[in-house]
This record gives sequence, C-alpha cells and structure tokens, in this order.
Amino acid sequence: MDLGWNHNAHYHPLLLRTVPDGCGRALDVGCGAGRFARALAPAVEGVDAIDVSADMIERARARTPARLGIHYTAASLQAFAPEQRRYGFISAIASLHHMPLTTTLRTLRAALAPGGVLAVVGLYRPESLSDLAATAAAAPPHWALGAGLAAARAVTRTPDPERTDGAAMPVRDPRASLREIGVVAARELPGAQLRRLLYWRYVLVYHRRS
Repeated sequence: MDLGWNHNAHYHPLLLRTVPDGCGRALDVGCGAGRFARALAPAVEGVDAIDVSADMIERARARTPARLGIHYTAASLQAFAPEQRRYGFISAIASLHHMPLTTTLRTLRAALAPGGVLAVVGLYRPESLSDLAATAAAAPPHWALGAGLAAARAVTRTPDPERTDGAAMPVRDPRASLREIGVVAARELPGAQLRRLLYWRYVLVYHRRS
C-alpha cells in the first residue's frame, strides 16, 4: 500500500486527471520505486515503467502486485527507445531534470500515439522574483507538513515515503529555470501548457493531435 505524503505524491492526482479516456498502454519515465506506476495502472491498459537505477526497479517490482501488470525495466530512456512502441500516456515525475531537456522532449513526443498525452511534474531552478515568491509561499506548508509527518512517523514507526527501504531516491539539483524550460517546451511541444506549482515544481502537459 502506498501511504504517506511527499512532494511528488502530492501531484499524482493532478497527473492522473490528464490521462485520456480509453488510454491504451502508458509509460512512466523515472519510475523510482513505482508509486505512480501503481496508481496509474488501473486507469490504462498496461504500464511500462523505466528507471536507470536497477536498485529502484528491484524495489518497485517487490512492491507491485502481479495483478497490476506493470512491466518494469532498468534502462535509460535512450536505451529503452519508447518511440518504437507509441503510448497513449507518458508521465515523468521529478525525472526530467536528470536528462537532457531538448532531446528528451523530442523522444517523448515521438513516443506518443496520436491523441496521446505527455504529463510532466518537474523541478526547476529559481531565478525570478516570481520563482522566489512561489518558494516563499511553499515554505510554511512544507515545514508544517514535514514536522507533523516526522512526528507521526516517530510514533508509529512508519518509514519516510521519500525513502525506500533505507535508500534515498537519487537526487540532482535542476539546472534549467522555468523560463528556459518554457522556451524549449514551446519549440519541441507546440501547444503544451506549462504552469508553476508549489514545492519548487512545475507541471507540463502536452496533447499530441496527430
């Protein structure tokens, strides 16, 4: 069971609302321990979930009931070559900043079937006053939730969902600003919608028409 709040899981419902009706197979890029892939599986015909970390893939498989039919692969996006398959829905949560932005968006667009949706929750490098304001707005709930959850976990001995069996998810600071991401997205994903979120994140949604 996937319980507990964290920055990425907070936006899982947002991405699930972008899954197109009658969606066939879906791809989750940078799946980590598989939490979003498991949430996505009931809404689509099948899920391919990839991560460059073989350790994370092992943990994802261990936590996933066979009935969900999720196919996990330890591979980079380039090695997996998703454009050879075509997907009705592609998600990437806190993984895009680990990869080259332009080539990754091109690959993901090519991997979408006509009518498919690419939905990204990503991290950006703050650079503007608006970015700093959003950071400041996120700080109080971040601290309050963090303190409350830490206390609850201490009492119940519940593990931190940002970690998996004592191992932290791979971390890398984002290099691109929201403005830079917007420029690349406008060029590579015409018509995509980009919006700043709390908790130092953004959402990018692209519908492939043809």
